[in-house]
Amino acid sequence: MLAMKIYNNTILNNQYHNYTGSKSVAQTYNPNYLTNNRITFKSSKIINLPECILSKCKATIKKILPNNDIKPKDLMDLPERRILEICKNALSKKVPLGQGQEATVYKIEEFPREYCIRVDRKNCQGFDNLKLNYNLDKFDKANFVVAKLGKGLTLMQYISGIPLKIMRNSDTISGIKVKESMQELIANNFPEESFLKVINQIENNRKNGIIFDRKGENLLVDPMIQEITAIDFSPKFNDIEYNPISYIYHALDVDGTPFAPKVLGKLINAYAERLKTCSLKDLNLDVLDTNFYHRGFMDDAFNKFKDKDLLETCRSKLFDDLLEAKKTMQSKDFNDYVDYFKYEIENLLIDPIERNFQEFY
Repeated sequence: MLAMKIYNNTILNNQYHNYTGSKSVAQTYNPNYLTNNRITFKSSKIINLPECILSKCKATIKKILPNNDIKPKDLMDLPERRILEICKNALSKKVPLGQGQEATVYKIEEFPREYCIRVDRKNCQGFDNLKLNYNLDKFDKANFVVAKLGKGLTLMQYISGIPLKIMRNSDTISGIKVKESMQELIANNFPEESFLKVINQIENNRKNGIIFDRKGENLLVDPMIQEITAIDFSPKFNDIEYNPISYIYHALDVDGTPFAPKVLGKLINAYAERLKTCSLKDLNLDVLDTNFYHRGFMDDAFNKFKDKDLLETCRSKLFDDLLEAKKTMQSKDFNDYVDYFKYEIENLLIDPIERNFQEFY
């Protein structure tokens, strides 16, 4: 989904100043002026206009912008009949956005970065009798479903981004280079908030019994808005072995790359930041596998992390020391402890790795 961020535009009633001579900007600036004179588009109204003038305005606008040229900003603002027509049109064109083991997702060209349609190949019974059904369960909502269109058909929010799991058998050489560049971008430029947001998404759903399917293609990364989004939550999937740090690290496919230490450091620090506001009952301690990197499977997270002692030090500081402190410390003291913990992790995983990278990789 492209998370549509809509900002309330403002008009600032600016004052013109004469800056000739020795008078400075600082001398003429009133710090309270902008705040007190802000007018928003939302609150602005045309008032006290005669009806004859209003009708002429409407007629002029109608000539300039015929109704058939006016496109709503949101698909769901259209009448239900029109929404269904657009969905049928998309299903007839079948322009694919992606394909998994069970379903294919098709593009809605009229709203290409807002909505899409998922077709379950096993359960879909055709496209003829589409209806909008807004009766959604918690799994539908976790998977960005907007409405059900019929058996095996769902209208969904569009999630922007690509999975970074490198598929050597199917990815092109240029595709692999793009993913590797994005992995480096994540390590060097994505803020802690990007990691905190997706950790919260996974953990908040798990609190409600909705488990993320940790396959690499189920985590999308959008470099433009610096967001990481999990897209596949299943009522059938139940993996109690991994924790969210391992989920995300595994899906980003940075293990064994130069970017692994930085990504791990950002994930650990984001999880630590979450502990400031998350209550103990919401921590899912019963499903956190504190020894999360020695299960013995080929595709486990951290199998290729070169310095296992460093990895164990970080794991112990988070799951042994910090979580224990969460249980015993007062809120203010714990928050201070988290800040110090994050400073330690940065020194362990980020700065020394940059200075002595060849020692480990």
